[in-house]
Amino acid sequence: MKRELDFPKIDGQYYGGDQNWHTHPMMKLGGCSAVCACEACIYLAKEFPQYKGLYPYDPQNVTKEDFLRFFETVYQYIHPGIGGLTSIDKFEKMFQKYIATTRVDMKLRKLPGCDPLGDARDFVTKSIDAGLPVMYLMLKHADPAFDEYEWHWFNLTGYELSEDKMQVSFATWGSRHEFDFLRAWDTQKCWRGGMLSIEI
Repeated sequence: MKRELDFPKIDGQYYGGDQNWHTHPMMKLGGCSAVCACEACIYLAKEFPQYKGLYPYDPQNVTKEDFLRFFETVYQYIHPGIGGLTSIDKFEKMFQKYIATTRVDMKLRKLPGCDPLGDARDFVTKSIDAGLPVMYLMLKHADPAFDEYEWHWFNLTGYELSEDKMQVSFATWGSRHEFDFLRAWDTQKCWRGGMLSIEI
């Protein structure tokens, strides 16, 4: 079974946004949480009429210039503290403050990173089956295969299920990536991230 969202292309070529596009050093260093929220807002505004107010520009034609303006706006609400934005609860509160400014009626649901693998798999498949991206926070991971995604926020945009494997696609740094979700979820660390999506 395979599902893939029609995730926004920026300037017709980039798969989502990239914090490194911005010239501000703090936004380049710690902007992944805001970028993750920006991408989710743009996608929702594009796909669902009731969420159009989440993005102030044209969601059908996303330019890099518009994305950077939006990134600056969202960063005022969603930004890291010392050590980063390492809590899905804190992210939810920050995101809700931005949502409140749009007058859009939308609630988030979340799953902590310590929850069982089966619950995590269901969270992803049910969200994407409903046409919704999954905002994912990965903290430290024992497997070096995930080193480049540590301490990072990104959107899951698709999945492919087989008998003993679940491959997920996701957007980060302006391009599409994939990894084995079953390996990714079990970080083998005590302090874990988690996931958020829209209340179905």
